[in-house]
Amino acid sequence: MSEHPTPAELGAFLQESLPPQRFREVMQHLVQGCCACRSFVTPPSEDMPVFAPEEELGANGPGRGQPGRIRAEKASFRGLELLNKLLERSWAVRHEDPKRMATLARFAVEVAQNLDARRYAPELLADFEARAWGELGNAHRAADDLDEAGRAFGKAFALLARGTGDALLKTRLHELHASYLGARREFDLAFAALDAASSAHLELGDPHLAGRAILVKAIYTYYSGRPEQAILLTQKGLRMIGKDRDPNLAFFAIHNQLVFLVACNRFPEARRALAFHRANLEGAPGRINALKLRWLEGQISAGLQDWPSAESALREVREGFEDAGMSFHAALASLELALVWMRQGKHRDSEVLVLKTVEVFLALRIRREALGAMMVLGEAFKRQVATAGLLENTLSCLRRLENGPEIRLLPR
Repeated sequence: MSEHPTPAELGAFLQESLPPQRFREVMQHLVQGCCACRSFVTPPSEDMPVFAPEEELGANGPGRGQPGRIRAEKASFRGLELLNKLLERSWAVRHEDPKRMATLARFAVEVAQNLDARRYAPELLADFEARAWGELGNAHRAADDLDEAGRAFGKAFALLARGTGDALLKTRLHELHASYLGARREFDLAFAALDAASSAHLELGDPHLAGRAILVKAIYTYYSGRPEQAILLTQKGLRMIGKDRDPNLAFFAIHNQLVFLVACNRFPEARRALAFHRANLEGAPGRINALKLRWLEGQISAGLQDWPSAESALREVREGFEDAGMSFHAALASLELALVWMRQGKHRDSEVLVLKTVEVFLALRIRREALGAMMVLGEAFKRQVATAGLLENTLSCLRRLENGPEIRLLPR
């Protein structure tokens, strides 16, 4: 773009409310080095350095006769700050909008690739770019695009090998890569990466980040079919993290602990834990988080045979996921609601809902095992020979796949 974006457009850029094409144009304009527009996007702060340390500029500093060098240094810091801002915003939307997460991380990669090579050593530039590619790989993983995630992580580790050897960056990349390995069901590799990351954080004197790695390990332990062990790991991780340092991490750890308790059929304990942590859980941001919490309430109520409460919660959850466009989750909640009805003898209502839900599943790109299970379930309901046990077993199959790489929420 030849013209500068307007102040209104720059403000909309920061709020991520520009149309996609205009967002990219403004992004490219900033990457190309417009100091005026960058100063609007990333205003200088009193404690932000403008010049490099003396050993990088020379013992005499920039000198009065080098105004161009001063501007170059200032622009370079702004570029790095723009990179950080994009990565922060990408991380902030990871639970609500994985596609936007990936878009912002992709722009961060562009910024990293265009940082001023005169300002930073090649090894440092490699570090910046490795970080951006790693975050992009994680964003693709969150958006369920595992092939692109694998390619991004490959680039990140290649750049890491050319970098400064920064221990924190290396540990961060291994943590993100562990989530990718877990999504690929490469659990042993994921566990090894997380164990290494946890040990590294302890050596660096940061038990909070070590605890975070353990909490991630608990998730993949659960996915590997060991919910009891996942509970123990979560308890250990919760003791290590600073809850005030990252309230969202504490929220998800407690939420996951409830999921694991439900998976172990420890419903009375899950209800007590939910009551104890309710204030913290309800303070988590985002509509999807609220829906998932309500979903847990419905599952606990169903496990305790509190049918009215379970039915009310599952109806609300199904409608909420439908409104959010989360078809797989809405369909899963529908089957849970149908099971609640079957347990109460409402077979006709259950049949109608299951047959409708089977059609939804058949329109989704899901693993063949799940597809076959849904076809068997639908045929059993059509012939009116379905049982609550069959529906429950089908639900167990689908729950095992819920967070796996086999699930695709795209229409055929």
